[in-house]
Formats: sequence, C-alpha cells, structure tokens
Amino acid sequence: MKPRPSIYIPELESFIDSSLVYKPNPIFSEMETYAKEKNIPIVTAATGAVLSHLLSLLKPSQVLELGTGLGYSTLWMAVGSPNSQFVTVDRHEEQAALLDEYAKKMGIWEQIHVKRITASVMDYLQENREEWIQSDLFFVDCDKITYPDIFRILWKDAKPGASFLFDNMLWHGRVLHPDPKKPSDLAVMSLWDEVKSQVFRYTLYPVGDGLLFFQKDKK
Repeated sequence: MKPRPSIYIPELESFIDSSLVYKPNPIFSEMETYAKEKNIPIVTAATGAVLSHLLSLLKPSQVLELGTGLGYSTLWMAVGSPNSQFVTVDRHEEQAALLDEYAKKMGIWEQIHVKRITASVMDYLQENREEWIQSDLFFVDCDKITYPDIFRILWKDAKPGASFLFDNMLWHGRVLHPDPKKPSDLAVMSLWDEVKSQVFRYTLYPVGDGLLFFQKDKK
C-alpha cells in the first residue's frame, strides 16, 4: 500500500498521535509500528481514541465492524466498551487473526467479547442478515468502493436508534477535488450524497482521515 497524504499540515498528525493521544495500553503503539512496517492500513491513534470514547458513552450491546485489519480499531472500541459483543468481518484471515494475539498481549483477551468472521464484507451482509440486523452500532472501514452499497443495506435494515461510524470520509483530502476517474473518490462522494439526503443529523469528527457519525431515528 503506497503512503496516503494526511489531511493535516506536515508532521502535525504524527505529533498528535505520538504526543497528544492517551493510549490505555502500550500494545497500541506496538500495533502502530507493525502496521507501518507491513503497510497495513489502520485508523490513527486519535481516531481510535474517539472510537473508544464514543463507545464508552453509547455502550452498544452488539457492534458490527466491517474491515478488521489487524484489530487495532476493534481493540480501541473494546477497551471503551468491554461489555459489548463485537463481530468483525474481514476476508484476510491471517492478518485479522493478529487481533487475538494483540488482545492476549494486552491482557484483555478474557474480558472482551469478539467474534471474527472471515468473509467478503458484501457476502456477509447479504448472507447473514439475521445475525447483524440487531446490531446497535456499525463501524465501517473497508473497501471504499463498497461504501454506498453498504450504507444502503445497513440504513434500510438496521433497527431504529442504531449508530453508524464510517472512517476515511475526508479521503486524504480528496473530497475537496475528487478525481472522476477514481472509483474510490466517486464512492466516498456518493456516500456523502446519500448521507446528506437521508440522514437528519450527522457529525464529522476531523480526526485521522475523517470519522463520520450518525444515528437512525428512533420510531
């Protein structure tokens, strides 16, 4: 994976993540180093901290994460809400399995509740509706090209009051000048159009690459 530009002025984002984010466990820094060495995309430390804080307030019973990576965001969320049940989906089994090892290193493996699924995100959503439909919170951080389709599926079937988080909604600053030849640029802009036309209230947290939060109205 080639390096992606930050939305921040040079060196500010790395300073935020290294010096201004409280990390409840030193293993998070170890995971960041590994991800950088192996070119594995993960959320920034600042984004992880916001995820953890939001889940500590929302206290969802069941969370569906689409895109496990190496489990960095999963563990941030689990630290914030250790009583939540997490289902995390990724097609890369070997990489996603690192989540288990890092949770054991943190000493929280026995306290958290995480079920990993190895599958295509779209296949999982289409074939396991009864499993995920009762989720209270959805965190989406997978292939950006799938974002509009994922939104349509989840928004239609999620229960009233469910919360949604989509990462990379500033798409490395390319939302300012999207390239019409790049499917990922078009997909992110399409999701913005969907959200702005269908969601009553939404909040963009300008951390990392842009974290979008909204909820489905309660009926």
